[in-house]
Amino acid sequence: MRVDKFADDQEAALADQVLDNPIHFVRAVTDLSEESTVLAKEDIFASCNIKLVSRGTRLSGEFYERLVAHKRLKPIEKSIAVESAPNLEELVSLAHAEAQQIPSLKPLLGPAQVERISSLLAGIRIPEEISTQLAVMRSERPRLWRHSLLAGVIAMVLGIRAELPKEELHALAIGSLLHDIGELYIDPKMLASAHRLNADERRYLYAHPIIGFLLLRVFPELPKGAAEAILQSHELLDGTGYPSRLSGNEISRVARFVTAAGVTASLIEKEGATRRIGIKLRMNMKKFDPQAIAIICGMLDPTPHEAMSAMNRQDMIIRLGMLGSLFKTWDSLRDQCASSNTPCMEQVVEQVDSLRMMVLEPGYDLYALERILEIADDQDAEVITELSVLLEEITWHFGTLLRTIENQQLKSTPPIVSGARRRLPGRVSP
Repeated sequence: MRVDKFADDQEAALADQVLDNPIHFVRAVTDLSEESTVLAKEDIFASCNIKLVSRGTRLSGEFYERLVAHKRLKPIEKSIAVESAPNLEELVSLAHAEAQQIPSLKPLLGPAQVERISSLLAGIRIPEEISTQLAVMRSERPRLWRHSLLAGVIAMVLGIRAELPKEELHALAIGSLLHDIGELYIDPKMLASAHRLNADERRYLYAHPIIGFLLLRVFPELPKGAAEAILQSHELLDGTGYPSRLSGNEISRVARFVTAAGVTASLIEKEGATRRIGIKLRMNMKKFDPQAIAIICGMLDPTPHEAMSAMNRQDMIIRLGMLGSLFKTWDSLRDQCASSNTPCMEQVVEQVDSLRMMVLEPGYDLYALERILEIADDQDAEVITELSVLLEEITWHFGTLLRTIENQQLKSTPPIVSGARRRLPGRVSP
């Protein structure tokens, strides 16, 4: 499979360039060597045949400059051995332990389920080079490590419940655990949650699935379809994903499940609220595999919804009206944000535009949200519950954005921001 069949030429070239000179991964390796034993299992040569490190040498941070000063004959992960690099059985155990820390995932992973996952994956061998990369991830990129474990365990439960064939389950397990392995080769400062990517840095983000694909495709012993799933793991059904903007059936089923698991893991890490995750996923059904989303929503919120009391219903009508008024105010606020010349304002505008789409995509009237309740019957508890979560979701985002606007004003907060703050509805409890 040729990567340029799936990826933009510039992004494919960037992925090749990063792997040709993987300075950030080498830095992570030498940083790891300061805490754990990292040995050269063979002589490490530059492409010009200069010996850089002798076999048996224990690496340290002092080797970084020497290793990046020359193009190496082989990728560094082929030439080193890392103490306690995990195998697949250990990964399943670690993923289970991570998931046990999250109340909404704990019921999904009893001993029988873990045993079934281990049994299904028996016989899959992770190449030593991949185990080395995982050891580096665990030590040097803990956020990425946790996300990968969560995505892996969610994907496996999802695949079992969807009754995927064994071959696809194998590809799903490897693809989900390693879907972001390409991030190991990108400057970690770019990936920090507080960092705002510029256009050039965003190219690296778009290239990371290609990097992961290139890393895995050289291992024929890995499950068929795993490398392709990593390449397509950030594609979306409506064609708005990356790196290739594939859509619909152009994306493999395994990749669609990996995407759903990865997004769910990210939402759990950020939000933690089960029903908030469900509504976010359902409101973006055009982007994700509908079977996967239906199963995930059932997994995370299996209990029946309780009807809302009359008082809560009236409270919601008031708050929905306030929120509709806030959206009406946004046009004027948007103009002030756009003209403020402060660095974060463009991002604020984009975020609120996304909130608008969150309401518009299901067909709701942006300026008369309270009318939604006229459609819902008093006994339609699921609709009422989803509306309450929608209200909480948008209220939370608006509150965050207004604080951002206030914090970024150089001298004073525009009166319209204070007015918007007063219109912000309070928290709603379903």
